[in-house]
Amino acid sequence: MRRLIVLALAFMLVGLTGCNKFSQIKLNDATLEKVTPQGLRGVDVDIDIEVDNPAPRIKISDVEVVLMHSGKVLGKVTVDPFTLQGKSVEHYDLKARMTLDQKVTVYDVLMLLDNEFMDKCTLDLTAKGTLRGGLSKTIRKKDVPLKKLMEYGE
Repeated sequence: MRRLIVLALAFMLVGLTGCNKFSQIKLNDATLEKVTPQGLRGVDVDIDIEVDNPAPRIKISDVEVVLMHSGKVLGKVTVDPFTLQGKSVEHYDLKARMTLDQKVTVYDVLMLLDNEFMDKCTLDLTAKGTLRGGLSKTIRKKDVPLKKLMEYGE
């Protein structure tokens, strides 16, 4: 689950890139700093990322990733808004929360450890990028195979 959050952030940054310098934004590093359980169905996660952003400053907000298996929602990851400084290589401390769906059973959680089960998982991703002048773009990626995302992160 921890790696899922980091990989979702990487995928989000790649998804926000569309043209010119935005397509050159790179996630150089991601480190899981702290994991704090929140009851039986959630965890708060602190992540340190290093991003190389040759583009102008961009605010990232409304980040939500939904993890699904065979059409069943397993959980949701949300990330607090943050701003990528323009034309820089910077470290950012991100705060994220992963919450398991109410219908998820203990068996489903244990199955997340099985590679074959994970290979059949998909993600729905939504994130909004806003430039300094207020111009914004919301990206939505549906049914992204988790396996594809895991390969990207390696």
